[in-house]
Amino acid sequence: MICGRPKAALAGLALALAGAMSAQAATPKPSVNVYRIAPVLETGAVRAVSVTVTLPADADGETRLRLPTEWGGGERLWRFLSSPTVTGGQLAQPDEKTWVITSKPRAPLTVRYQVVGAYEGPPPPDGPNYGQPIVEPDGFYLIGHTVFVTPEGREGDRARFVWDPAGSSLRLATDLSSMMRKPAPIEQLGPSVLIAYPDVVEARRDLDGAPLTVAMRGQFPFSAEAFADMAARSISAARAFWGDGRTPFLITFAALPAPKGWTSYRGTGLDDAFAVISTQNTKLEDYRLFLTHEYLHTWNGERLGGAIDGAREPAGYWFSEGFTDYYARRLALRSGLVDLETFAAAWNEALEAYATSAAIDVNNDEIVAKFWSDRAVQKLPYQRGAQVAVLMETKLKAKGGLDRIMLAMRDQATSRTGASRIPAPEALVPVARGITGVDLTPEIDRFVTRGERILLPPDAFGGCLTVETLTRPAYWLGLDLAETGRGRLTAGVDPSGPAYAAGLRDGMKYLGRQGGKTGDSTVEIGIAVEKNGKPEVIRFLPRGPGQVTVQRINTPTALTPEARVACVKAVAG
Repeated sequence: MICGRPKAALAGLALALAGAMSAQAATPKPSVNVYRIAPVLETGAVRAVSVTVTLPADADGETRLRLPTEWGGGERLWRFLSSPTVTGGQLAQPDEKTWVITSKPRAPLTVRYQVVGAYEGPPPPDGPNYGQPIVEPDGFYLIGHTVFVTPEGREGDRARFVWDPAGSSLRLATDLSSMMRKPAPIEQLGPSVLIAYPDVVEARRDLDGAPLTVAMRGQFPFSAEAFADMAARSISAARAFWGDGRTPFLITFAALPAPKGWTSYRGTGLDDAFAVISTQNTKLEDYRLFLTHEYLHTWNGERLGGAIDGAREPAGYWFSEGFTDYYARRLALRSGLVDLETFAAAWNEALEAYATSAAIDVNNDEIVAKFWSDRAVQKLPYQRGAQVAVLMETKLKAKGGLDRIMLAMRDQATSRTGASRIPAPEALVPVARGITGVDLTPEIDRFVTRGERILLPPDAFGGCLTVETLTRPAYWLGLDLAETGRGRLTAGVDPSGPAYAAGLRDGMKYLGRQGGKTGDSTVEIGIAVEKNGKPEVIRFLPRGPGQVTVQRINTPTALTPEARVACVKAVAG
């Protein structure tokens, strides 16, 4: 019953309601698209991975599909998608990044294509990325961002996932398992991982009612069960800080052969999973901080507002990577996953690498331009961002510290969606100013935008840890060690350098390197050569002209149990 309105108003209301109902009826329901994955087998070996997508065509009869382009350092990812066919429409490819299907409006379409491997054999352990499909005769390891095509302009679509082993013995582990039971937003396909080999071993743990699964493939000096125990401690520490995260989580773990002298492990966070690839000689304890770092990416920066869009994404890596390194060390110490000595050692390694980096003076625009092509530039946002976090913690200490700001960013991001979303690196300053009145812009302008050298104050970590600043001669071999290794003959020996002064000359038969520490001129290096038909090791200090300033964290040599607890609390919060 409606009272107090004239008939004209009632008539207008009726027309408006009818129009609204008509518009609502005309709006199609979100589509449910089905993605079916299966191995392509030849004489029992996996040759490729087949992807079959069933979906309705767009209402105008032209359906545009986006192909993978760039992700995680992988470029032109569409190169690894082959043999596309369409049932229900005609396929055209106007450019390398897009497939266009013409059909009847809303016609049922079936799109089939294959994903081929990006590598001949295992990925190289010294490669800058592994953001490309790994397809081997005995299985595959894929990231969703690199293999799935999705319809343009249909972000409201939902997707269902289907696994078809095609009669093989492959065992699949994926964070898309929930989509086998119930459709989910299509955006979840990108940040996903799929690993399928006959020898995948799984270990499970319960974290406050949410399952943690470790899916491991290959031989390591530890078991999947041991890794799951360590992962559970690491994840629990992160969840205790953020105050949420009771969702299933998957860690996929694949082994690489370990060339002599190589230890390598790399990973990427993927919302409710992270994917790791590692040489087989890596020790379990080496993963503690790495694991904490990767799990923290579930929040930083995804749930804090996400990354900067487009080609300038690396401009925000000082926050998403550097702050994550800072919190990985801090939370690992806070939870007891590492001790004070391990905490200090991790910082000292990072401070040493920063001080001796060939890119130490690179500004943020140069990081955007060179991040995926220059190793030194690629590491700089990690090193620089972690130190900026220390400076900000000191500046905000009286106002509740950096923890308070990070949790406030989490709360703000939760309340913002779509166009109102602020990328996490850009949200930090306004959130901090709004909560504490403290302006963090000067630190970002100096040390991130312009790339000024950072020197931490002696009391940067509080507690019992102190920061020491040292000056030493610059590191210089006076020898082209890379070319020497390739040709197995000494090369590039500079007559004014320390290698020449020690007795090395161009053209000596090179037998190998002994000792030394790249970047540290205080550590003696030995170059083994053949001299007068006999092996000889020529040793020298790799000191060059100029000076380098290095900082390091010192821990007391003796602490009572009570003093140690107090120190950890002061340092880790």
